[in-house]
Amino acid sequence: MRESLRRKAEEALGRGDYKALATLCLELLEATEWLEAWRKIDKLAQSSGEYVLAKFLASAYALANDGIYGALSPMTREFLARDIVVCLEKASQVLESQLFSQPL
Repeated sequence: MRESLRRKAEEALGRGDYKALATLCLELLEATEWLEAWRKIDKLAQSSGEYVLAKFLASAYALANDGIYGALSPMTREFLARDIVVCLEKASQVLESQLFSQPL
């Protein structure tokens, strides 16, 4: 994962700021809103075969949504936040591998 993104994720997790952590998925995917992120993660999952990325993005979306966030217990939020960290790592690896596998 890009070092600046890793640092931001660690800081957000340390503060318990799960909404900020969730929005890092948008940043990684270079998306300005969730619908765009869903399109990009779907394309990434199809090209890589890593469909688990969609599950992880669902966790991020849940924590970024005020209504869903408010309905969740602190323990559930923390559980989903750990999924987001995995999502960031995995998506970053897939993006990097695709970048390096493209011909120059």
